[in-house]
Amino acid sequence: MKTISFILKVISFVVLLFIWIFTIVNFRNLQETIPIHYNLDGTPDGFGSRSTIWFETGLTSVLFLFLIYVSKKTNFPLLNIPQNIKDNPILTEFVVSVLLLIIMLIFADINYESIQNALGKTKGLSSTMNYSLGLVFIFVAGLLVYSYKISKRQNLQG
Repeated sequence: MKTISFILKVISFVVLLFIWIFTIVNFRNLQETIPIHYNLDGTPDGFGSRSTIWFETGLTSVLFLFLIYVSKKTNFPLLNIPQNIKDNPILTEFVVSVLLLIIMLIFADINYESIQNALGKTKGLSSTMNYSLGLVFIFVAGLLVYSYKISKRQNLQG
């Protein structure tokens, strides 16, 4: 499982690199005002200067570094996962690595679609964002079910 966690982190880093490269390549062509917020329909409802895209890119980098740190600190107080999963450091690192990849993919989609909107190639967010958020829900639900099964197994043994 440690190998899988490592691979997930490497993929997440590649996604982060994509975000930076895509932003750098397209920044010069962005209009002065770009969409920075979307409503539930995926329609832009907030706008800001084009330099705002750097805030989102920087925030993504900070989240990446934070989650890499948390994956190594299994008892980190802000890591809100079931205790019976936190008790297994290898499993905790795997869980955080999966969350890291999902978050990087969500931010990559937001970055890509925001730039595409700003370039006038699309209007609003595609359904990809809904699928990404659904993936988060499925992962969290699966994590809770797995935690429940661990507790039942421990109760039967203890």
